Amino acid sequence: MIARNRIWIELKQAKSNIICLQRYTDRGRKRLRIFDSAIILLSTAGALGSGVSGIIWIAVIASGLIALGSILKSILPNITQSEQELSELDRLMDFYSKYMNNLEKLWYEYDKKNIDERTMIMQLFEMKKDEADKYSALNKGIRSISKKKQAEIDKESENYINEVYFKIEENE
Repeated sequence: MIARNRIWIELKQAKSNIICLQRYTDRGRKRLRIFDSAIILLSTAGALGSGVSGIIWIAVIASGLIALGSILKSILPNITQSEQELSELDRLMDFYSKYMNNLEKLWYEYDKKNIDERTMIMQLFEMKKDEADKYSALNKGIRSISKKKQAEIDKESENYINEVYFKIEENE
């Protein structure tokens, strides 16, 4: 029974990590798009504004805002993360998706009595070795999650586990 509970906890944590990574990378990419779009928009406005006679102040303001935005982007990396950092988080999401699939397969094998509890625990510990190496990258890549967002993520992952596993078992 302990092994079974351990699998449930691992499944829920893996799903929470996947949801968290999805939301975090989506938010990060949205910020990058907004930031880059603002710089393009300001550049365009400045270029077009400077072409109109007598409205040189548009070009000056736009150039100043572009310079400020570029400085902020290089000085304050907490505002936006680079695409490279977000891609690393994507690779973590891929890892956790595969990890969760392996957990589900392990659960299935145990539930159908294809493997015994000892074998299941040994395979779980082997899988946990690989997963343990990912925590530092996860903590480095995800800079902050509010308690409210974390609670939403936990609730969503719990709902997923309940929908996928418990409702099916009730219907069988």
